[in-house]
This record gives sequence, C-alpha cells and structure tokens, in this order.
Amino acid sequence: MHQTLQQYIQQHHLPLPPQPLVVAISGGADSVALLLLLQDLGYPLHAAHCNFHLRAAESDRDEAFVRQLCDQRGIALSVKHFDTRAFAQNRSISIEMAARELRYQWFETLRQEVGAIAVAVAHHADDNAETLLLNLIRGTGLHGLKGMLPQNGTIIRPLLGMRRKEIETYLNRIGQEFVTDCTNAETVYKRNQIRLEVLPLLQRINPSIHEGLSQTAARLAEAEAIYQKGVETLQQQFVTPQPEGIDLDLAALLQFPSAATLLHETLLPLGFQPAEIQMIFRNLHQQSGATFTGKNHIAVLHKGKLCVRKQPIRFGKWIIPAMMGSFQLPNRKQLILRTMQRKELLEIPKIPDTVALDADRIIGALYCRSIQTGDRFQPFGMRGTQLVSDYLTNRHRSVIEKQNTCVICDDKGILWLMGERPDQRAAITATTQNVLWIHFRQNPLPQE
Repeated sequence: MHQTLQQYIQQHHLPLPPQPLVVAISGGADSVALLLLLQDLGYPLHAAHCNFHLRAAESDRDEAFVRQLCDQRGIALSVKHFDTRAFAQNRSISIEMAARELRYQWFETLRQEVGAIAVAVAHHADDNAETLLLNLIRGTGLHGLKGMLPQNGTIIRPLLGMRRKEIETYLNRIGQEFVTDCTNAETVYKRNQIRLEVLPLLQRINPSIHEGLSQTAARLAEAEAIYQKGVETLQQQFVTPQPEGIDLDLAALLQFPSAATLLHETLLPLGFQPAEIQMIFRNLHQQSGATFTGKNHIAVLHKGKLCVRKQPIRFGKWIIPAMMGSFQLPNRKQLILRTMQRKELLEIPKIPDTVALDADRIIGALYCRSIQTGDRFQPFGMRGTQLVSDYLTNRHRSVIEKQNTCVICDDKGILWLMGERPDQRAAITATTQNVLWIHFRQNPLPQE
C-alpha cells in the first residue's frame, strides 16, 4: 500500500516529504487511511476536520473520533464548525454545494496559516468514476468528463489510483477503526444513487467498469488539455482583456462554426451557467443594452461587442475623510487627493481619471457615491445642466460603464462626473487660487 502510494505521488509529481501538508479528515475509511499513510511516508501533517452539524449526534461522534485518532498519532488538528444549512439558505444553493464551498475555503485559509504546501484530500478511484458519471448526466462537457485530477492548484489527491476496497482492506489488516457516515446509504443524493444503483448495474455489464472509467478519464484529461490550447488560440481572435473583464468581438466570434462552444468555454470560467450561456448565444443579435447576469459577472451587448465585467458595486454617500491622502472606495477603486496652490498646477489635467477643481468653491462635506436616477450637472464647457444619464448616453457609454460610474460631490451637488468632466461651478478659472487635485485608479482584484 505504501509503495503504491509512493509511486503514484512520484508519477504525478505531487509534493514529496518533508514538505508539510494539511490533510482533510472526516473520520471515514478513506481519510483515515490517507492520514496514516502520509504520516508513515514522513510528511509533516496538520489535520483538518469540518463539523457541518448535518447529522446531529453523528457529527459530534465523528469529531470526537478524529480528535482521539490525531492525539494518538501525535498529529496537530484544527476543527471548524459550520452552520451549513443557514449558509446554503443564504446563498440559495444545495447543502452539498454549501458544504463543499465551506470546507475548501477553510482548507485554503488553514493551509496558509500553518505554512503547508498543499491540502491532501482522500478521493479515490471509485470517487473518480462516480464523478465522471455524475458530470456525464449533468452535461458538463469535456471538462467534467476528465474527472478529478491528482492536483488542482493547492489540492492534491494521492489516493486517486486506489480502489475503495483496497483502502478498507488495508485498514482492516492493520486493525484501524474508522467511522461510517449513515447518509452514504441514502439514495436521496445523486452521488449515492450512482454509487449504490448505477455502478453496480454497470459492473454486471463490465466487471472492470471502474478501471475503464479511470482510463477514460485520464485520456479525456489529456484530450482536454489539447482542446483548451486550441480554444485559447481561437480566443485571441475575438477576446480583448479589460481591467475587470473581457470584451468579445461578436463578428469575429460568429465567423467560427463552433461559435456556441467557444462562447461556452469563454463564459463558463466567469461563473455563467451552461443554460445562461445558451440564452446569451441565442440573443447575440439583440440591440445594444441587452443585459445578462451571471453569478459574479454581468454581460452586456454594446455596439457589436459582448462586454463582460465584474458585477458593479454600487454604493451610497461615502464621506471622503480629508483632502489629502489615499482612500479605498467601496467599488474597488482607489482615490488619491492632494491640495496645492494654483501656481503649482503646471497644466489642467486632460485625462479621464484625473481632475483639478477649484478648492475654494467646495461647499461643506466632500463625498463620493454611485450615480443615481435624476442626477444633474453642468458639464464643464457646456451651457445649462444635463441629466447624467443623458450625458453618458450621448457619450455612447455602455450599460456596464453607466452602472460603474461615480460622482464626487459636495453639499451643493456634483463636482465631478468621474472619468468624464467636472461641473462648471468647480472648474479651474483665471481667479482660482487653491486647487484640489483628484485621481482615481483601479485596485488589483483579490485572488479568488
């Protein structure tokens, strides 16, 4: 068993001892075997146990078992308690998806805290076969049919080359106990249905079904790598990166006979679901302004392009603490201000992200906010006031650009339509003595 594991680790270039690992342990046979085997191979380990509080006393039993096992083996242990049902309800997702999100988010946080190189989870060959069939039923395409990978970022799966029966035989041989999740026998979960009903039927047709599915997954993983390379090459012809998203040239996209597939592969990583992507593709010939909302992004048709951006973060009155310094706005932008005398301003800024205002014309508090319905201002150099919405429309700004637009205001009204023009009343004139210089820039997005 140890030799088989060691060969698999070397074959797939997984971290070698003495590199430290976090090991996810539920108390079940698979994770217990993984913990023991990795310790025997010489890895410094930190165990991680999640108590999702989904099985009443059984959840607490599992936690107690894991605590006792780690204490006996001298392995550091961290335990995290989750209100999984509340999380699932708040996010409108399934219990299974909620538990997955919660544990992997915590695993990564813990990995960084303890300085581990990776998080080892106990998925094995049977799990991989179930995943392949589950993804086939869901219609996830080639990406899902490659199954689970030995390494995905900082998650490693050293047991993917082993069968469940091998793992249980190993534990029985060394006399190591483990706990059993009662829900594993309930067919209410799709994965359990596949394990308990579908795979046994397939095994009667092909006794080597698990091996066959594993080989298929491995070949599809290699095919998918080639496929992705081709997709990336074609994307260069119609995708233009933008600060918080991408622009898709629709004429260039639609020239390909596989345009629907290319759109799917482009939008899926951005959080759009397959059904949402199909709807977008069917509506690519709609007029500018048609909007489609995904999990984290918004897509808008605009002048022959599909503009995809992070969903706008709109916010109300945000007081700017001082007229000197650097401040982070709620919408991920950084605001930089400084004051100076007029003679220090060598030239009036002509770039969209910078403005110079007459500081003596500012009345009361200075603040920033998203634009609102009914906002009016008098653009510098123009007669009379305009609705901000009309001004932006005349400037051919897209729906996304409008939603992302903010204003700098004082107690009297708008001083600057950010990225556009200052209001006439705060513009620099021949009588200006003191200047407020303002610049905004996009902060780097946090890693997800």
